[in-house]
Amino acid sequence: MTSVKTFIRHILCPSLALLTLLSCVPAQADDGYASGTTLLRSLTHNCPNTGIMLPETFNPYQTTYLLTVASWVSRPTFTPVAMDPSASIFVNGQYVRSGETSPVIPMTDAPQAVTIQVSNGTASTTYTIYLQRRPSERRTRVSAGYIQNIYLKGTTWRIDADLVTIKYSGNDYSSGNLSTFTNKTVEHYDYEVDPNCLFYYGVKSNCYRANNITTFMNTYLQYGSPLYTIVYIEDKIVAVFPYGADF
Repeated sequence: MTSVKTFIRHILCPSLALLTLLSCVPAQADDGYASGTTLLRSLTHNCPNTGIMLPETFNPYQTTYLLTVASWVSRPTFTPVAMDPSASIFVNGQYVRSGETSPVIPMTDAPQAVTIQVSNGTASTTYTIYLQRRPSERRTRVSAGYIQNIYLKGTTWRIDADLVTIKYSGNDYSSGNLSTFTNKTVEHYDYEVDPNCLFYYGVKSNCYRANNITTFMNTYLQYGSPLYTIVYIEDKIVAVFPYGADF
């Protein structure tokens, strides 16, 4: 198990899906991206000290993110930068100039979805950030393991996994150090799955979101390995990602 900070620095899947967002290939702009694109160049938020975003690194082709903030955060904002300066950006329906700060997103203790729509002519791309406060008394933990079984107990889904021991080759992930894992004995850890759990399958560098746990059950072995990264809040699983040895 690692802390939230360690999780964010070590095990995020940098690209959860590679989507084909353009139906044609117009002339190329100087930056190598097609002019007329509806993609964002970058997206930042104003909660760098407490905000934890999955995936951590913004990818123009990745349109879904999860951002949790501290329990006392009340005025989050986003700053989107369009790939094409002529594109129009709307945050929760309100127009925002490229590179400028959005209006404050009103926060409650309930999760909410923030939409950022980038329009260019008749085309548009919508980025969705699932935003939620992170109660200070609740612990976020992470592990990795081989999924042994996904089953329904009463009305509650559960995952039985054989957890592995992860060892990092240095203290500074930004230097590019790698990770290895060992699994000396089979140890079963059985946890409840949160109803809003996020499921991703595939490989670490290019994984896809499953719409629900049933879809995940039918696809998680599709790429040949049951080894996954598992994220918990308290003792409930809230996210499952493909494990990669170079996290």
